[in-house]
Amino acid sequence: MMAEFIETTLMDGFADGPHVTEVQIGLANQAVIGPDDYVLEGGRESEAQVLTNNSIRIFDGVYCIQGRRDVIPANGYTDVTIANGSQSMNRNDIIVRRYRKDESSEIETTEYAVIKGTPSSGTAVDPKVTIGDIRSGATLHEMALYRVKLTGLNITAVEPMFNILKNMATLQKEFAELNSKTIQIIKNNTDYQIYTLCGGKIKIVSGSIVKEVQGTDYVRLFDTNKIAEFFGDSYSTTRLNINTYNGDNEATNTRFLGAEIWQGHLYQYFSQKLSCSVRINYRMVYIYP
Repeated sequence: MMAEFIETTLMDGFADGPHVTEVQIGLANQAVIGPDDYVLEGGRESEAQVLTNNSIRIFDGVYCIQGRRDVIPANGYTDVTIANGSQSMNRNDIIVRRYRKDESSEIETTEYAVIKGTPSSGTAVDPKVTIGDIRSGATLHEMALYRVKLTGLNITAVEPMFNILKNMATLQKEFAELNSKTIQIIKNNTDYQIYTLCGGKIKIVSGSIVKEVQGTDYVRLFDTNKIAEFFGDSYSTTRLNINTYNGDNEATNTRFLGAEIWQGHLYQYFSQKLSCSVRINYRMVYIYP
């Protein structure tokens, strides 16, 4: 004797009997996976192989059709038939994964189908694919898989029309790789910091330093050896961007004119001659080839 169905909204809870409906599963899948049609990552991912000008093989894959999961087992495949092309004519056919719901029995099924296009002596256009809203009770919906282009009697292209949705393990790995390439701290001292971006392609050195100025309107900020230590012996000044500013304008009330490299050394220039200590805040950005 079949147990009595228990109506509840709590899908993942114990209800002492069958209590989960296909509608609930579909809605939950839409909330987690997405509301549209997807091929999920894994296996052959609905790969297509042209066998002849009249046959295309569709390999295994896991579909999520508006929340309805549709699984073709590993190593499984289906051969779909393409109607003959016409001499000197062009045609587009669409291979779909077709969802149906029997209005009487309410049984839901899926199958591969080919929607045949109209031959044209000019540019071929796609035939109409039926888009239903399963969530709202549609009994027919077609997930477009491939556009099959025929020129004359020959299949000349099989173009994917679906999205492959990556799984959480893949996304976690990609995020970790991206984060590792985004910012890598090399030095993080009180006086200066060194870090890289874009997998080391960009190196940034920033900090604050106090220099003694003795009756001149300039001071050496870093010598050529220090710059090479920061960015490598083969660094090029054309790849180096430098910004500086007064780190303590109350102690030293002067205007900074900017920094420049002269004879390999980095100098900071001022608007007047000074004889005092000056705090210089700096930021140097180097982009490697």
